[in-house]
Amino acid sequence: MVLFEDEQVDRTIGVRYRNEVVIAALGAEIEAIIGDTGSSGVRLPVQRESVRVWPLRVLADLHHQLRHGSPRWRRALLYAGLGLPLAVGLPVDRLLGFFAWLLLPLSVVLLRMWIGMAELNTRWVIWRRGITVRARFESDHANEGISHIVHFRTLDGQEVTAHPALRGRRDEIRYDPEDPSHVLAPTRVAWLGIAVAAFMITGIWGVAFGIPAALWVIKMLLLLF
Repeated sequence: MVLFEDEQVDRTIGVRYRNEVVIAALGAEIEAIIGDTGSSGVRLPVQRESVRVWPLRVLADLHHQLRHGSPRWRRALLYAGLGLPLAVGLPVDRLLGFFAWLLLPLSVVLLRMWIGMAELNTRWVIWRRGITVRARFESDHANEGISHIVHFRTLDGQEVTAHPALRGRRDEIRYDPEDPSHVLAPTRVAWLGIAVAAFMITGIWGVAFGIPAALWVIKMLLLLF
């Protein structure tokens, strides 16, 4: 099949392939591209796009993420770029430093999952500034994941409807005055059971994956002192 032919310079460019069906399909595609015209009958101009070589493209994307990415992205890139040289370059056990650098992010993720599952962050905030008021609980039949809805009034008279994770034994609720949708019901025993179960699922692995980092820090401190 002839791809290009120029009579002035007596040059012809062609292609050969053992499968005639493939050659015919390629020729049809080329004819469709060459004959591609707009509604006015004028051939559309050829659009050219330059693509960077993949190492340069990766470096450009990393630079863009560092400058304009989310804070989480910037922290992850800084950890990946600076953490490994420090972990294996300082005069501490290099193998331990590598495993500490490798497993520490997984440890942080699992521990944060445990904090979220056990509502530790919410309980800390409400323990510091929470306000206890009378509340009215009712079953939530429309949502299978949440079994109760609570209605209460804040001290400034605002009517609030929230979805507590647990149903309290008493008809009262403790809410965050800065965000009344964050509520906790006084169910200490039930919450402790949930916190322990969540720790067995995620927290214990988060602690285990953080042990190499703790050992590396201890060895580093021993070298300093």
